[in-house]
Amino acid sequence: MALAVTACAACATTGEVPTRATVDSGIRSRTNLGIRVEGTEPLPPQVLLDDGLTADEAVAIALWNSPSFQATLAELGIARADVVEAGLLRNPIFSLLFPIGPKQLEWTLQFPLDVLWQRPKRVAAAQLNARVVGERLVWDGLTLVAQTRAAHADAVIAERRLQLTIENADLVQRLAQITEARLRAGDISELEARAARSDAARVQVVRRAAEHDRDLFRVTLAALLGLDVAVDQVRPLASAVLDVESCGTEAARLEDALAARPDVRAAEIGVEAAAQRARWERSRVLTLIGILDSNGSGQNFELGPGVNVDVPIFARNQGAIGRAEADIERAGHQYAAVRAQVVADVRSSSVRVRQAGQVIAAWRDEIVPSLEVEQRQAESAYQAGEIPLFALLDVSRRLVDGRTRLLDAEADLRRATIALERSMGRSCRTP
Repeated sequence: MALAVTACAACATTGEVPTRATVDSGIRSRTNLGIRVEGTEPLPPQVLLDDGLTADEAVAIALWNSPSFQATLAELGIARADVVEAGLLRNPIFSLLFPIGPKQLEWTLQFPLDVLWQRPKRVAAAQLNARVVGERLVWDGLTLVAQTRAAHADAVIAERRLQLTIENADLVQRLAQITEARLRAGDISELEARAARSDAARVQVVRRAAEHDRDLFRVTLAALLGLDVAVDQVRPLASAVLDVESCGTEAARLEDALAARPDVRAAEIGVEAAAQRARWERSRVLTLIGILDSNGSGQNFELGPGVNVDVPIFARNQGAIGRAEADIERAGHQYAAVRAQVVADVRSSSVRVRQAGQVIAAWRDEIVPSLEVEQRQAESAYQAGEIPLFALLDVSRRLVDGRTRLLDAEADLRRATIALERSMGRSCRTP
């Protein structure tokens, strides 16, 4: 019994379980940005809000400070506690019977000997579960990276949309001034001039709505970053759209995703963990308790060992073993489902990137330049009295609509490239 206690105590360790440093390494290797391993500073080193906020800086702050992600990282402590719990030994039971009357003093010491073959399997299963948690947290970090880049892109697009609205307001105001001049000259009627004034008032309403949208997206971004700052302190800076050629071909993207995505690795380890839990459940068929019994008094003292065996005739842990075997089957199907989802994510995001690239090329290279030329020609014709006001306003509206569609196409392309990186499980900006 002493040897058994010594052997079990010697292997009472938590083993290799993931820590914040492990999660930091997994995220950093895929994005070149990491989490806060220690400390309480809200901003990572060398990140300032005064000079504007780039997309990489926003991601760094989110990984460093996001309250929801920090709460998720607390699961590391739970996983570690489960490993510690799996490695603990059951306390020996000491029984003492007092000598009263003719009865002798008697005591027994019982120690579970089945721990010798059950504990290693239980600890191995807990360690594998902890590794699953670690891989899943890395995937949660990559999801946070994608969410932050999308929120930053939305804030940048909202700012660009506001600038476009301001430019449109200036254009409509200039048209209104031309209209008033022509009204004073008697070239147009009051009805035509009123239409120009109404259009100018409408554009001012749209401008105020765009300002509110910009502030709302900035608030959303600040909340995602875990920053309690004023709206004007969050000034997202535009960045170049990712060149998807750096992500390789679609076949290479799919290969990278199946090799690099943490959720795939977590599903693989989940199958192994389920198998290890099944081994542990099968080892629980036999329960063996070692007994050290002593009784007597004076020279009649007696001491001897014994065992207490739970004879597995009726109950052989069939239910737990059956559940463990079913869990192996479920883990296998989950792994297959994750791989299928990876394939779907990579292919769908690749299609979205191609489609968004074609749309933005059409609006940027053909449609908007043509509308700008048409706008200049129409304005000159209106000043010369060759076309009515409604014709000029129609051209102006189509130009604004074209620029808006171009901005929407750019937003779609940014979101598609962000989704592509997430589907691959790594950043294309990281070699």
